Amino acid sequence: MIIGKEIHKYRDAITAGISELVQIRSIMGTPEPGKPFGAGVDHALQYMLRLAESLGFEVTNVDGYAGHAEYGQGEEIAAVLVHLDTVEEGAGWMFPPFGGLIENGKIIGRGASDNKGPAVVALYALKTLMDLGITGSRRLRLIFGTNEESGMKDLDYYFEREQLPVMAFAPDAGYPIFNVEMGSMNVVFSSEQESTSTKPQLMILSLKGGNMLTLIPETCTASLSLAQLTDNQVADFHDAVNLHANMSFAYDRDCGLVLTAGSEFLADSPTGSRNAIANMVAFLCAQGLTTNWDYFLHFLNSKIGAEKGGQSLGIACSDSVSGSLVVYLRTISCDLLRAESLSNIRYPVSHDGAGILTTIAGLAGKNGIHMELTRHLFPVYVPETHPVIVRLSRAYKKITGDEAVLLRMGAGTYARKMRNNGVAFGAGLPGGVDTRVHQADEFIFIDDMMQHAEICLQGMYELLID
Repeated sequence: MIIGKEIHKYRDAITAGISELVQIRSIMGTPEPGKPFGAGVDHALQYMLRLAESLGFEVTNVDGYAGHAEYGQGEEIAAVLVHLDTVEEGAGWMFPPFGGLIENGKIIGRGASDNKGPAVVALYALKTLMDLGITGSRRLRLIFGTNEESGMKDLDYYFEREQLPVMAFAPDAGYPIFNVEMGSMNVVFSSEQESTSTKPQLMILSLKGGNMLTLIPETCTASLSLAQLTDNQVADFHDAVNLHANMSFAYDRDCGLVLTAGSEFLADSPTGSRNAIANMVAFLCAQGLTTNWDYFLHFLNSKIGAEKGGQSLGIACSDSVSGSLVVYLRTISCDLLRAESLSNIRYPVSHDGAGILTTIAGLAGKNGIHMELTRHLFPVYVPETHPVIVRLSRAYKKITGDEAVLLRMGAGTYARKMRNNGVAFGAGLPGGVDTRVHQADEFIFIDDMMQHAEICLQGMYELLID
């Protein structure tokens, strides 16, 4: 049975619900009693639980970490996993970040696409199943998470207390089906103030680039003192900056020279670019001048730099399911006392990450650099014969007429918490527009969201029935 189009009767309600939910600034905040991730996130959770209850569902709030609405009967549970938290708004918005503005067929605001739009759609899909009286031998649960953007500690807590679904999907990526999510580790390399026998020629007062909202740093800025350089060295330094296509400078009365590096297109890079941090570090290391962070900068430049495969770190590996390991130099922050840089490492599903960490830690230690693992998401691999793949593939073909190609990603969704019984399925349409996830002026097209709603409803139906 094909039921996807039944959800269109809720188009206006879905639009209003997304707009209202987007207006809640649900970024991670200070923990409070019963609100482990802050008041804003809890507000969003309460909103969705109240909305679900008003639609006739029994709801459960698991100590503010997560909640759910449920439909059907049976011992087994199938689930749809969505998240209500968002990243911070960031800069550069032309529209109110939490305005939930409806304009020209769009809903604009932080979280509209990631993941509040799909969350509201999934709730009304569950309502549509209830309206139609469709039941099976298992319950269908819509789980509302609250900490997806900051470590997924919400579902760790939730599944310590609630039954693990036998099948699930997270509408938090794209179509058709992502059955592979590479292992993902955030590793911070750091160093305290370096002591050398010679006085630095080039003093790095500060160095900053990248942020946690974007994977590839677009700019990196260094404040430098040239006071110890000779006139010829200053002239050579300026010439080097002028000859570099992605480097610019300006003078500052307080700190001397402010140097800014941009990103650079690289056709053979998995990301399509050599990021700005790699450019800045390479430039500083190439000038032949001693700095106050020589060991740290030369470690980053020689062991990571613009290289993406982890060869110089000694961790290059690959498999036929998920491809090759990838390293991203993501942030850097230095002042006169401390330097640190965060790298994201995405590794194939055939590895557990332990050997990779041991290798990196050993190499960093030999170079006088401290290494700390700050986040580790284990890989996901769901084989094509798994019931969740079979059922969602059937749903996708019924609505679109196309075969469901299996895809892989390096990013992470709640599928990582499903012990290889869940996948990412939607909400982005194949060939769809960039909805500016994690960027300024994030939005969704209402028409696109309703196309997703048809597939989502059909997918939920296929999980529910025998």
